[in-house]
Parts: sequence; C-alpha cells; structure tokens
Amino acid sequence: MGLLNRVLSQFRPPTLEDPDFGRLLYIHIARDPSRSYWECEWLFPPTGTRISIALPGSREGPRPESRAFFLALIPEFNRIIEQVQPALDRVFREWMDRPLSQELWQDVKLAGFGVEDPRDTPTQWDVAFETTGAKWLGITVPIIGNQVQEAVVDT
Repeated sequence: MGLLNRVLSQFRPPTLEDPDFGRLLYIHIARDPSRSYWECEWLFPPTGTRISIALPGSREGPRPESRAFFLALIPEFNRIIEQVQPALDRVFREWMDRPLSQELWQDVKLAGFGVEDPRDTPTQWDVAFETTGAKWLGITVPIIGNQVQEAVVDT
C-alpha cells in the first residue's frame, strides 16, 4: 500500500493543516499559476458555522496578505453585515416579494467570503449567503474597498 500511496500522491492536490483555517486544499491553476489558491471550509468564529473561503497563494502556502485579509474579517463582521443588509433587502424584495427579516439569520446563512487579490488597492472581495427558506438563492455581494456593489443572485 505504501508504494501505491506514493504513486497516487503525485496526482492528489497538496493539503496543509493551518492553525487558523483548518485543513487547506491547494488548487493549482495551470494556465495562470498566479491565480492558484488554497480552499477550505473555515469554522468562522463570529457565527460558529463552516463557510467557504479561498486564500490566494502558491504551492508553498497562502500569501501572508491572504491570511491577514480573512483574519481581519472576524472583528469587522458586524460592520460588514450592516453594510450588506441593504443589498440583501433589495434581493429579497425582488426575488421573494418581501423585505429581508429584521432578524437576518432567519432568512439567510453565511456561505463564505472571497477575495481576488488582497494586495490590490482597492481590494475586490465579496460576501456570500444562501437563503434558508423553501426557495433557495445564492446571493453574492461584491465589495470594492468598502463600497458595496449590487448583489449577484444564483438560483
């Protein structure tokens, strides 16, 4: 079994155990290695739920700026939610024919965060949600710097 595992390991993406994010899986982008990243299901401290993130980096690991970006979301989480609530409300009014609940977490759950390149100024990033009711929507709210953009809806 040892030889077989060594042979197969050449075809498996590398993984890392990260002290902050847990198990990371490397996704190599062959056509543009600079866009390669590490993905994981992070147990996000403010919500206590698992969310998807992708940390830009190389085979050696996530870039330090990627780590810093995602860790900085923890103390800013309440402010971020306040910023994106109007965009979520517009989605609910258009797609659900009602306003977003005053208790946000009755209507949506946090699905993840994304960032193009945390070294860019302004940083282009997003926060993603999924609806919790009978009608499923994936809602991504893009943010450039601190400016919330129109939400993108997936059905």
